[in-house]
Amino acid sequence: MSTPPSQTKELQVEVPSAWETAASGEAFAPQSWMQDFDDPQLVEILREALQHNFGLMAAEARLDAATAGTFSSRSEMWPTITASANRNDSRRSSAQGIQQTPVNTSYSLTGRFNWEIDLWGQVRNGYKGDLADAQSAVADFEATRLSIAGRTAQAWYNAIEAEQQLALAERTLEAFEESQRNVEEGFEQGIGTALAVRLIRANLASAASSLEQRIRGRESAVRTLEVLLGRYPSGELAVRAEWPEISSNIPAGLPSELLLRRPDVMSAERSLAAAQQRKFEAKKAMLPNLSITLTRGTNSRDETELLDLDARRVWTRVWNVSMPLFQGGRIRAQAQRFEALHRQSVATYTSTVLTAFREVEEALTGQESFARDFEFQKIAAEESLAAETLAWEQYSSGLVDITTVLDSVRRSLNAQRSLITTTNRRIQSRIDLFLALGGGFSFEPAEEN
Repeated sequence: MSTPPSQTKELQVEVPSAWETAASGEAFAPQSWMQDFDDPQLVEILREALQHNFGLMAAEARLDAATAGTFSSRSEMWPTITASANRNDSRRSSAQGIQQTPVNTSYSLTGRFNWEIDLWGQVRNGYKGDLADAQSAVADFEATRLSIAGRTAQAWYNAIEAEQQLALAERTLEAFEESQRNVEEGFEQGIGTALAVRLIRANLASAASSLEQRIRGRESAVRTLEVLLGRYPSGELAVRAEWPEISSNIPAGLPSELLLRRPDVMSAERSLAAAQQRKFEAKKAMLPNLSITLTRGTNSRDETELLDLDARRVWTRVWNVSMPLFQGGRIRAQAQRFEALHRQSVATYTSTVLTAFREVEEALTGQESFARDFEFQKIAAEESLAAETLAWEQYSSGLVDITTVLDSVRRSLNAQRSLITTTNRRIQSRIDLFLALGGGFSFEPAEEN
């Protein structure tokens, strides 16, 4: 799968020399994308998913079936040799139909050699088509494997986001409980107002409701991850609440390299190669066929004489030439059908390549955008938190009312939530980029399954 695709010349689109989005021109290392996150627990999670995911097991079974089909079609290129042993008993009635003649018994031992000579390469075209289909199945398996690894990594960081959102909701609830006590104590001392008490109680109830939502969200995210790992979705998987450190940029390589690396592109290219071979095979169905059949054996009334090859030998040799003359247009229709399927495969291959290019360009753009967005969200969260602290201080001094404080709390809470979400989206975008580039994964040799 490392050789250049043989059908690249049939692409109906020009392959650019570089990506439109600014990216490093260094070669992309497809086997090292997990190391970009520096997350040992992610490595363990991915290893478990690739060993126990049932979707991947089904894909592996489909691959085995496709490979077996290729070996089956290859056998048609070779002669067939069979051997048989027979005993024949017969008896005829007499002329009057009353008395029967004795039973006549004969024995035969026969070997048969049959070979349909592939004069025009029709059988070879069929085998090459099946072989290309098997190669496409290999690429499909790799695409499934990469997809499951990507989905597992994304589910892992979705679970971390859910864990962090839950922790934020818990801290928010605790803060509102303390604020409620302070406001109610002030009201009892004649410092606050009944409006302040009502508002803080309402915000406390909203914080409690938000906590319940975050608990459900965390359990849902963890269960999704557990299913990908092949586990029962109990929602009990322990998830750490820390984000990985990711590098500022990664080398994306060249667009032409993508055709040799993305499994879905390689699968489409191999499917195109298979369609081309079947088109050739269908056209050659109108040509003559040549076959030879050789039989050799012995025939005797006594089974002990079957191995007497000199005295009892029987042999035949048959040459057969056949050519379809009239079949109601069936062969021509089949040829036209496979010609159309070939054109369809060309269009599918081109569409797959364009989709791959689009996904890389979007992922590269997303990396730049999310990096800037992350910095803006950090500033917003820091400033909102400082404003919240200042609002509480001014409220304690009687400089602002409770509505100003609660507005500051709401802004700070939203900013912190957005920072958590943006951090996860930035990581998800990095995973999307690795998937778009066709990045693989490798474990330490001693630990690889």
